Amino acid sequence: MPKAHGKSSATSATRKKHAKKTAGTPQQDPINTKQNKEKKEKSKGKKKNEPRVKMYIPPVKPAPPLPDPLETTGLARTLPPELVIVLRNLSKKAQVTKLRALDELLAQWIEKCKAERKEENDIVYTVVEMLPVWVSPSHLFAYNWCSSLPLLAASFTILTCSSVTTHPFLAATIHAALFAIPQTRSSLVFTLSESMSSAQLESILGTWCIASHDVDRAVANVAVGTWKEVVFTALVQGTGLKSNVILLDDKCLGILISFIQKTVLDPVGVYSSLNPPSLAVPPPPPQSRKSGRNAPPPQPRDRGDDGDQSSRTKAEEFEENEADRKARLRVGALGALRLVIQITKEPRSEVLALLGSPFLWSSLHVAQACPFLRGAEDAQSFGYAQPLVRRAAWGLLQAVVTSYKDGVDKVVHTLSTAVLRSAWVESDSTVHAVMWQPLLIFLKECPDSWEIDRAFSSRKFHDEEREEEEEEEEDDDDDTGDDEIEDKPKEKHAVPELTEQPSYAYQEFLQFLQLGCSGSPVQGYPAVMVILSTIPSSIFAFSQSQDPPLTELFTSFWAAVDGRALSSLQRSATSAAFLGSLLECLSLLVRRLYRPSDVVKEKVNSLLNSTLTPDAEAKRLVYEQFSLVWESLSSGRLKVEERAASRLIAHALDSLYDISPALFKAGWEGLQRHLIRTEHPSLVATLLKVLYDRFKEGSQVKDAVKKSLQELLSQEIVDTERAMTRLEDEGIIPPQEPFALLQTLLETFREGLFFDDTFTERLDEVLVEKAYLISKYFPSLLLAYLTYRNSSSHTITLWHTLLAGFGTKPEEIHKTIAPFIVAAKKGCLPIHLKPASDELDDLSGRLLAGTADDLELVSNIMTTADYFLSKRGFFALLESIISAFDIQVDLVIGGNSEPLFGFASSLNLLTAVCSNPPTHLTSPGCFNTLLPHLFIFAYLFPELGVGNHPSFLTAQKLWLVFLEKDVQWKNKIIDSVKIYLKSLVGDTQVRPTPEHIIYMLSKNPPGPRINVLEQIFPSRAELDKMLVNLPPHAIDPSLGVIDALLPPVFVGYTNQPSPVCDSRGFSAYARIVAALLHMFLEDRRLAKQNLWTLRHFVALSQFAIDFQSVPTGRSPVFAPMTLNSTLSELILKSNQITTYLLFSSSDNSWRTNALQSASMQMQKDAHKLDDLGRFLVDAISFATSNDTVRDARILGVVLGHVIKDIDATEADAWVMFARTLERNAPQTSMTIINAVVGTEINTPRLDRYRNELAAGLLGIPASRANKDGLRTLRELVATAPRSESEVVFLPQVRAVNTIKACQEWVSSDEDIDEELESVMTLVFVHLVPILQNVPGAHWDFIFDLLESNLEGSSIQEDSNLVILSRSLKLILTIQDICSTNKSLRANWRERETTILMAVRELASAKLGNVGVSLPRSICRELLLDIVQDIPASLVDHETFSKMCHLIVDPSPSVQKMAYKLLQSAAQKRTEYIVIEAGVDSESPINVELPRELLDIIQHDINFNLADEDEQIIFGYLLGWTLLFDLFKNASFKVRSGYIEQLRNSDIVIAHFVPCFIGLLHLDEGLTKSFKLDIWAVDEFYIELFEPGTDFSIPLFAAHLYYRALLTIPSLIHTWLLDCKDRQLSSTVTAYTSQHFSPVIIRAELAYVKDPETLKDLVDDNMTVKVATAVNEVTASYLVDEHQLEIKLKIPSDWPLHRIEVKDVKRVGVDESRWRAWILAVQQTIWSHNGRISDGLGLFKKNVTLHFEGQVECAICYSYVASFSLVVDVYLAKRMHAESSALWTAVFLANLVGRVKTGSTQLVCTR
Repeated sequence: MPKAHGKSSATSATRKKHAKKTAGTPQQDPINTKQNKEKKEKSKGKKKNEPRVKMYIPPVKPAPPLPDPLETTGLARTLPPELVIVLRNLSKKAQVTKLRALDELLAQWIEKCKAERKEENDIVYTVVEMLPVWVSPSHLFAYNWCSSLPLLAASFTILTCSSVTTHPFLAATIHAALFAIPQTRSSLVFTLSESMSSAQLESILGTWCIASHDVDRAVANVAVGTWKEVVFTALVQGTGLKSNVILLDDKCLGILISFIQKTVLDPVGVYSSLNPPSLAVPPPPPQSRKSGRNAPPPQPRDRGDDGDQSSRTKAEEFEENEADRKARLRVGALGALRLVIQITKEPRSEVLALLGSPFLWSSLHVAQACPFLRGAEDAQSFGYAQPLVRRAAWGLLQAVVTSYKDGVDKVVHTLSTAVLRSAWVESDSTVHAVMWQPLLIFLKECPDSWEIDRAFSSRKFHDEEREEEEEEEEDDDDDTGDDEIEDKPKEKHAVPELTEQPSYAYQEFLQFLQLGCSGSPVQGYPAVMVILSTIPSSIFAFSQSQDPPLTELFTSFWAAVDGRALSSLQRSATSAAFLGSLLECLSLLVRRLYRPSDVVKEKVNSLLNSTLTPDAEAKRLVYEQFSLVWESLSSGRLKVEERAASRLIAHALDSLYDISPALFKAGWEGLQRHLIRTEHPSLVATLLKVLYDRFKEGSQVKDAVKKSLQELLSQEIVDTERAMTRLEDEGIIPPQEPFALLQTLLETFREGLFFDDTFTERLDEVLVEKAYLISKYFPSLLLAYLTYRNSSSHTITLWHTLLAGFGTKPEEIHKTIAPFIVAAKKGCLPIHLKPASDELDDLSGRLLAGTADDLELVSNIMTTADYFLSKRGFFALLESIISAFDIQVDLVIGGNSEPLFGFASSLNLLTAVCSNPPTHLTSPGCFNTLLPHLFIFAYLFPELGVGNHPSFLTAQKLWLVFLEKDVQWKNKIIDSVKIYLKSLVGDTQVRPTPEHIIYMLSKNPPGPRINVLEQIFPSRAELDKMLVNLPPHAIDPSLGVIDALLPPVFVGYTNQPSPVCDSRGFSAYARIVAALLHMFLEDRRLAKQNLWTLRHFVALSQFAIDFQSVPTGRSPVFAPMTLNSTLSELILKSNQITTYLLFSSSDNSWRTNALQSASMQMQKDAHKLDDLGRFLVDAISFATSNDTVRDARILGVVLGHVIKDIDATEADAWVMFARTLERNAPQTSMTIINAVVGTEINTPRLDRYRNELAAGLLGIPASRANKDGLRTLRELVATAPRSESEVVFLPQVRAVNTIKACQEWVSSDEDIDEELESVMTLVFVHLVPILQNVPGAHWDFIFDLLESNLEGSSIQEDSNLVILSRSLKLILTIQDICSTNKSLRANWRERETTILMAVRELASAKLGNVGVSLPRSICRELLLDIVQDIPASLVDHETFSKMCHLIVDPSPSVQKMAYKLLQSAAQKRTEYIVIEAGVDSESPINVELPRELLDIIQHDINFNLADEDEQIIFGYLLGWTLLFDLFKNASFKVRSGYIEQLRNSDIVIAHFVPCFIGLLHLDEGLTKSFKLDIWAVDEFYIELFEPGTDFSIPLFAAHLYYRALLTIPSLIHTWLLDCKDRQLSSTVTAYTSQHFSPVIIRAELAYVKDPETLKDLVDDNMTVKVATAVNEVTASYLVDEHQLEIKLKIPSDWPLHRIEVKDVKRVGVDESRWRAWILAVQQTIWSHNGRISDGLGLFKKNVTLHFEGQVECAICYSYVASFSLVVDVYLAKRMHAESSALWTAVFLANLVGRVKTGSTQLVCTR
């Protein structure tokens, strides 16, 4: 930029030195640095003068501030306040404030004007009124550089001067919007055209034009659109010029050019003029200031928006810096200048002056110091660090050389140096993209530019040398001005005459080549030849290198390769560009050397080496460069695609041949010497092929190439023969080169290589003779020969030789045959190659049984069987593979654990064959047996839970391949799949279940569209037949306990064989029906359409219920393994579908229609029946046809759902229909009658039927009682109402007669069957309520029958369960009536004891190994229901031991009732033990827990509820509950005996501790333990126990742990002390302290405070106080107005820690005796698990007896009466008898070493 008024004191040399240091290496002139160094060394020794004093340069005076137009124009008072606020906010410094102001201005004012411009409104007039403010000078210049100026100021100044990207765009939008409004446009155009001064117009037009070329495309697009619409030039104006436009005449154009010039040359000045800084308010003077030099300067104050520009804070932190600001302004200015040049036809003087400025063209230069700014070397280039500026400058250059062709001559001297010195040092690829076109146009239009630049460089060199010499002689204070270069040539392109120096531009061009076109090789190398064509020979001549000029040039070319400048992601493209440019430049320069014109011959000679002629130099250069090219290509230095490189070389050779054949020969010699000895056969073959094809036949060039090719082939065939001979003779593996070259030549030339007959014959002979040997090492050569040899006879001969060799060498076949298989798969082998016979058939068959590699080889051979296998051998292999696959599938289907990976080999082989079928495989018929198995494997196996194996996907793809065959064959394979699936449905010996098949088909696998119900499952007739073939009766006679209608006796079933079941335990019938049930639950609509299946669902449900009720029975359709949740789930599903289907009809008349149809002897056509009606008629028909129990029970289930809501009339109809079946189908008749009775509708017909049956009994003699009487009684039972029904069964007279008839049968001499007595008993159950007020002998008969039944019954026998259950029901009925009937109660008491004793014996009987069944559980429940209310006289102390096994019964109901009974039995036993233990006798009783109970609680139980049956754990916990119940109300002695037994047997630690730890999950840590926060552990009601819940068992265990802590705390404490698992110990302690200790402490203190307890402790002398708050109990004993006092402190985690006994007051007792008393209290509470009251009682006893003068025990220090003491012969002291015996036992044990000291506490149990 121009200098200021003053001048720096630095010398010119100093300025140059600093400028070069700042610019760095790229900007330094590439001259001989050695001369410069010598000059510097000379100048060092010279003495320098004294330094001059620097002069003062005053600063530039700032522009004066302008007044605010809002105030001066008065608009602040007339405009709306909202708009005034917006206008004032635009002048704020805060960017956010200005941005909001712009948004508000645009949205609230301008946009509203645009939207309503068709209407006259106040907003438009307001905006028009505002316009003087916008165009005022104050607003145009008063705002800072990034302020949001109003209207034109915002639209122009912000566009060019705003640093925030949002501001220019908004300003441009406002600018365009204002000119779009007609009113504002007219006002603005008038103001700009008529009212503006030149300075104002210059700023507005200049910023507007610059904004239209802004860097931001969005801003530029908006601004340029407005410019083109409003501004018109005088050059394009016409008669039709628009109104309201601005005419860009000469005046305006001059003003615009002036602004552009100032913006380009001084953007900072323009910025300052447009945005003068606000005046800073001077700071107030400090009130006090220190004097002296060390006084600190005043601190600047923080300023807000009103501060000066230097005090800006974070509000401007996102503004652009000054360098970017200048660059953006220059980009716009250069674009505006380009626009001016394009719209002016003739060059304007001011434009030429600007174009002649070197400072303008410094925009082209990349370095900081511009080398062509003479006299201002310290100035910074405009293009430094600004690629956008350089791009704009190159665009300006293009406009200059295209639009100003006549004016270029006037500025050529400036442009030549600027362009040439800038182009080669440019490093930005984006600049390169726009540089090449203007550069090449300039060099074309200005051919003397190189000479002009060289002259400028020479002049500058001499000026700098002269200046340095003058500066050495001058003083430092000599202020010399900078020299200016005035290029005013008198003639066109006159070059100043100076001493010739090397061209700096050419040296930079060489550096440009050395750097690979400065990083843009793809764009740069194509232009290099054009650039070289413009360089005069004289420029080449003046070189700094010692090498010849052309050598230097090509050395620079190759330096890019050596320096890896071409290494990039596009290395192939860059290398190709380099090679093409190199060869083109070589041809250009050789042509200039070889054919110089007379005019330039002298200059051309300067390019030569002094020892060579032009021809010799050209040949040398060609030879040398072609050799380098080949070496670079072969070594990989140049990564060019071989064919592309060959084309470039061929083109270059062709060009050289056009110049001179001698040059072609030189280039060919440079290549030929590398061809034979090259290690890159592909490159050799490609080059020869390209050359062979490029040149015409018969030409000298073609002959040379062909000759070289023949020599090469001859040499290669000789090398091949020699190598194979050495391999056979010496076993030396030959090198790859000759074989590789032959192969490459074959692949490149193909059939054209066989043009030489001699070579062809020798090659055929060698390859056929050594075929197998070559295949081992060089198979690619044989493949190339087989592919391109144009003789089928020779190739077939070679192929047969190869196959024979493969067959004779099976151990090498994997390696030798692989390349040929790959070639066959790719289709590279000729189709005429076939095997001669079966060379590889046998070998392929043997490989099938080999390894995975062998199988893979077979797969490859089969896919290419046309080349390797005969047709017979192929089909034999295929059949073996299919057979193996079918066998594997059948094995897995049958349940074999065949590994899935075994299928992979077969599937891979089949997939390979089907994917690429050979021509042998013409028909798919050979796959008929495969396809069903393939479908099963592909789609059914994944559903079997065998995992997700990749073979499944392979099989599915293979299946899809077969589906693409012809339609007829496709239908055939689908039919075979259906048949196979149908066979699997009913096959119990296969792994897939029908549900698997249904689920698989529901996914719609490709291919078969199967109707599952019709095509896969058996038909209705087939399924009915399967059901008929099953046993028709129930599986066990004990089921009569559940169903009273079952016949009492059946025979023959025990001989039925066990069913054949699948892995789930389902027979074929169960498999099919269960699958149908599953399918119909998923599709209810399909179930309604097939109601016939409901019969089978009910039948299957009955089978499941029977088997679940009697697991020991033999089910005809289920195996024992189904006795889990499977049967329960099946029953539930059957009930769901049955209920849904039988209630699916909304019309109630269907039952009547069905009944009428059934009554008319199954004439179904008599009435129109719906599906449900037909099903009911069919059910009745099946039941009546054979009258089997099974069909009758099915009908009973159906009727139970169907006739629930019938009325009395319909009930009568059903009764009448049942009576018609009475003779032929009695079982069905009873079923129908019983269903009607279940509706609780008492119809006259039904009542009459009951009376007829009862009356008929009297007519049946005893001889027919077992038959007719039994049937009549069963029919009478069927008519009996439910016990809760209000219907009267029979009148009293009929009832008495019924019993009378039965009594006559029994009292007769005929043998009455047990079945008849059983039915009698059931009838009596219904008759007893009727006869309760009728006295007579019939009661004795009933009681006799009961005693007889009970005496002959056994709960272990299944055959007795029916009569036993009926007898027990009769007893319960009698007991229930006796509670309200006094007369009957008197009769009952006479026989009660005998009957109840029998019941007690039955209840206490152990089952032993008898199986569990529901009938037996019902009988036990009935027994316990009777026994738990048994009179107390029948319960003794032995009852507990006899009946405690009941708690482990399989039925939870039995367990709960047994516990209730055993709880009372436990009280009886405790009373007995306490009494016996308290009486002194000669044979004292052993205080022990019942052995039967101990056996139960010592069972090994898995306390994981997921693995163990809940009922077993429940029984186990009941055992421990009974054990703790035995401690209730037991004396201290009895409890001590129990605890001693538990301690010795280790039961608590071995069994109870693992129980509560496992069930409460304490072993898993405190966080995972069972949460007891909401539960109470001190209570648990066993009668309310509900099995099946997640919390019942853990809560029961927690309650037992609470009971244990209360009952046996010492044993729990002992385990806790011995526990070595610290984590478990801490968990139990924390868990107990949190949930149990507070409850136990509360309970213990409550027990102490209980009046019953205090009654034995508190008297006139003894006082007990309980402090509940601190958990303390204090006992005081008063002796002669003095107190003896002890205190018992309960710890917070008691009973895990002991109660502390403290002596508070001791009076009248010696210390040893007092301590003994305290110890006795402690031992009583802790060691013997006594309660606090027991300890206090002992304390009271000792104190009382001590002061009464009694003698104490010498062992326990307790006092008793004198008659209870004995004298020990060893100690000679008196003691208790019990203490003496215990002491003696311990003493003797210690003698033999069996008891550790202190292990037994010697405490008297009294």
